[in-house]
Amino acid sequence: MRNLFLILLLFSAKILSGQTIRGTVFEKESGLPLPFAHVFVNNTTLGAASDEEGRFMLIGTFPDEIEIVASFVGYVTEVKTVSFENKNELKVDFELAFQESGLSEVELKAKRDKAWQREFRRFEEVFLAVPDDPYKSQIEIQNPWVVEFEKIKPKRGQNYLRASAREPLKIINRALGYRIDYYLQDYRLIRNGSRFYGQVFFEPLNPTDAEESQGWAEARAANYQGSIRSLNQSILLNAPDSVEFKLYRVLPERMDRRRTNEFYEELDESILAVSKDSLLRKPLENGNFRIFLPGKMEIHHLDKPWPNQYYRDVYHALSWIEAPLGFYDIDRRGVLINPTQLMLSGYLSRQRVARTLPLDFVPESGLLAQQPPNEILNDPSSKLNRLREKAWITTSKPYFYPGETAWLGGRMLYHEPTLKDSLSRVVYVDLLDSKAEVIQSATFPVREGKLSGALVLSEDLKPGDYALRAYTHWSRNFGQLDEFLTPFVVMELGYFPTIDLPDPVEYFGEIQVSSSYTLRDSLSYRLMDLELALKDGFDNPIDGEFILSITDAEYVREFPRINSLEQAMDWLDTALPEDVGTELSHPVEYGISIQGQFIPDKKRRPLINPITIVRGDLEDYGQVDTDSAGRFWATGLYFKDTAQIAVAAMDSKRKPYGSVRLDSLGKPDPPSEFPRIPYQKASLPTDEDILDAAGDYILLEEFVKEAKKEVAKESDWYGYGEPDRVMTEDQLAMSLNMMTVLTRMGFNSNSLKFGNYSYGERTGAPLLIIDGSKFPFLENQEFVDMINSYVPKEIKSVGIYTFGAGVFGMAGYSGVVILETKRGERIREERSRNFNSKGFQLFDVLGFTEFEEFPKNPPADQYLKKKPTIFWEPDAKTDDGVFSVQVKIPHGVRQLRIRIEGLTLDGEVFNKSIELTL
Repeated sequence: MRNLFLILLLFSAKILSGQTIRGTVFEKESGLPLPFAHVFVNNTTLGAASDEEGRFMLIGTFPDEIEIVASFVGYVTEVKTVSFENKNELKVDFELAFQESGLSEVELKAKRDKAWQREFRRFEEVFLAVPDDPYKSQIEIQNPWVVEFEKIKPKRGQNYLRASAREPLKIINRALGYRIDYYLQDYRLIRNGSRFYGQVFFEPLNPTDAEESQGWAEARAANYQGSIRSLNQSILLNAPDSVEFKLYRVLPERMDRRRTNEFYEELDESILAVSKDSLLRKPLENGNFRIFLPGKMEIHHLDKPWPNQYYRDVYHALSWIEAPLGFYDIDRRGVLINPTQLMLSGYLSRQRVARTLPLDFVPESGLLAQQPPNEILNDPSSKLNRLREKAWITTSKPYFYPGETAWLGGRMLYHEPTLKDSLSRVVYVDLLDSKAEVIQSATFPVREGKLSGALVLSEDLKPGDYALRAYTHWSRNFGQLDEFLTPFVVMELGYFPTIDLPDPVEYFGEIQVSSSYTLRDSLSYRLMDLELALKDGFDNPIDGEFILSITDAEYVREFPRINSLEQAMDWLDTALPEDVGTELSHPVEYGISIQGQFIPDKKRRPLINPITIVRGDLEDYGQVDTDSAGRFWATGLYFKDTAQIAVAAMDSKRKPYGSVRLDSLGKPDPPSEFPRIPYQKASLPTDEDILDAAGDYILLEEFVKEAKKEVAKESDWYGYGEPDRVMTEDQLAMSLNMMTVLTRMGFNSNSLKFGNYSYGERTGAPLLIIDGSKFPFLENQEFVDMINSYVPKEIKSVGIYTFGAGVFGMAGYSGVVILETKRGERIREERSRNFNSKGFQLFDVLGFTEFEEFPKNPPADQYLKKKPTIFWEPDAKTDDGVFSVQVKIPHGVRQLRIRIEGLTLDGEVFNKSIELTL
């Protein structure tokens, strides 16, 4: 260790001596000196212009090997790598060649069509800043038109998108205070990765005042402190762990355990603490250093508070580094000599141009000693942003007629996806007339972030312009920005709306959808075996989830759909308006909710009172407390249509007293602007009115089918649907006890919660179901004792419901655990229900809206009438890139329009329309 510090001291002494680089820039074709050329040291602020005779001089302190760049407008940029090799002065000459003539700035701007704009937006996310980086709004490319895109199909390897620029990109970074010239040499984008490099010159901006100057200094120091360069210096100098970084070695995955999201559960199980002085650091002959890694390393940025999705009990930034060769080389400043030697992920991989500092930047020691500003967690609006959600909805076809059924499908968008199991399970849909008045409403459950439903339009509905609004009770806290609002056109029978539609624009990397089918005829309908194949822009199969609509193209004409999923995703980049308050007065709904006021008798002060809520004859029940003013809120009920809810306050003898009043949840304010689509009206080529409705069969012969009553059994999880997580008998055999089993399935044994479920809420233990028998509303210790009374070898399977727990009502508010024992016997008989509602007040409460599912499977012995919507599937999923389905098509249909809209499993939006002639 003494030798290492001696070497560092020698290099420090060399830096103080200073070095000089001299040379001349020539024009290659003529050999004449080229005045006013720009010469600079790559990735630094050190640069100069050549004089009238083409001469330049750079004075500074340089590492042994550097890149010198010479450029001039209209000439090809030249880069030279030079080495001092114990010299203090170097002579470097350049010969710049004419660049082939290109388009003028005006011509370049004119060429930039919609496809280029979409590619450029993605280029900015890869090159400038990741979408959620607060610096994104403070960095700008001032000459974007110089960027050109090209799809490359090599003979070997994956296809990729290449970007190039004839001129340096002129960039202003107002977050760190630099004007940047970026000479882009290579930019490549493939489906699951990207890379770019070039030569960079930094010029400090002039601050407008002392406050801006101080802000830049602090921002630069904070970014340096969290950089790979700082980490490398920390390793090289063996800085204490408590200062900036803590290192852990990632251990190989074990087959006998499942990773949890608890840091202290994973410590010494999947990660092992590593001290910096245990890492081998070897000085090289050229003055650089080689750092050897024992494997993949997990880096904890101790001084950088940051939201992460990896641990629930860790609140600082995380990164991972891995050296494919087992080592990587750095210079004395911590700069990577060869960036390909080190793979970065997590926080360190966020650094784009927006967070890049020049290599000659040296932070002030006083600033490094301070706690760096946390631009996300310390910003109140950023905290609220993480809790935001917004519904997105599409319809089975683009316009409707009075009396039709409009089927709906959609999904929830989340600013912080890791918190989605803590957010709403209920979405409200309103049909608004042109005066923004609500004329029809519906309530639908949110399942796994998706939603589906239907609105049956009245036959008396007047044709005209309407709007569809969707929101959650929770999203009302954040104003109209978080409401979904889209035009909803109702046409007069016999007509369809027309509008000039632009040609569809495709761009490189766009998801491709192809179709293939076979047709068979039967007496009642035609049977189509349809396959839809999804491929990414590099011709690889890709899986996705989407909404599928197939319509009769003769009766359903093309019409623009405002608020596509792609447009809706732009909401994720929006920040909250400054006038949005921090008071969250609308709670999250985990099911149907009620709120009200307790009114005591004998004018007793309404201190906190338990309110008992019972649905029907004990189909569901629970207790909530009032606040000090007597107000109460209960959520988690699950029922359709209307149910009778009994509510009462209970005294210490469990007798009802006082009275209660239920209050409406209310509606959002009318939208500030009403959305409309300008269109004309044209006549359909037929007098036959063909409408969408659930009952679309014609009975061919009289028959009666005997209904068979299905008995719920353990094989179908007692009729509750597939759990969110399952552990089978083979997996259970490797566990020591049942609490360990639940911990591996995401259960926190301290808080008795599953993940973020009911995040921030005061809840009891999860609902326990053993061999079909329910044990609701257990006290925490009762739940633990009952779980621990079993051993894994007695259990056949364990099912966990968190996001899907809504079907269990209030009893499942904290999640649900289903145990199936090997005996398979119910440990007790379900008691008969006999609820005595004496003293309770009874209320009729609206639940989820009952609706007819789209009829996809008509019986073979019933004739299928013609209808506009042939098929509707709001939850389609591919398998190995292919979605297969059988579609029943009415006789006489000649042309189909297939429309799909959704997301790939890695989050890319796709929206395609395909026409088939039968």
